[in-house]
Amino acid sequence: MIESPLFSIPYYTMDISNFKEKKKKLNKLLKSYPEKKHGVQSFFTNRQSNRDGLVNNFIELLSEELNMLTQKIKAGISVMDVWSITYAKNDYHSPHNHGSTGLAGILYLDLPKDSPVTSYIQPWQDYVNDTTIFTPLPVSEGEIVIVPQSVLHFSSPNKSTKKKRIISWDMNILT
Repeated sequence: MIESPLFSIPYYTMDISNFKEKKKKLNKLLKSYPEKKHGVQSFFTNRQSNRDGLVNNFIELLSEELNMLTQKIKAGISVMDVWSITYAKNDYHSPHNHGSTGLAGILYLDLPKDSPVTSYIQPWQDYVNDTTIFTPLPVSEGEIVIVPQSVLHFSSPNKSTKKKRIISWDMNILT
């Protein structure tokens, strides 16, 4: 008998080259785009604020990593939106996705040792016991994770007294 997966969901991880230097530049850039809590959100973000210029500056700082992605997927990409999120103690992000097409990226800018990583929800139930399966990807500070935008994901409450900070972005694939 042969067992094979019927479906698979690709994802990509990569370390940011020269992370210490790029982190300084990214933090300096983000000072122009302050974060705040909006409505019922349980985290700080600049997603609902004016972020003119952030996409182009982000692309410039991470051009090496974005080029690696285009080589891997053998297609061009267009970064459509970039924002940052900071999770203070007990902040979390409920399950969500970023759309039905394209890719979404997460850069772990500040990730204290006791902070949760992003968990991804399998889009179908377990066929034996009809439960939801979710997978927290092991990552570290200075790492990027890229998944299809359609994949549901969430961040559990931050139990650290230190802040967790990410930069997230959406990309269209150019055909």
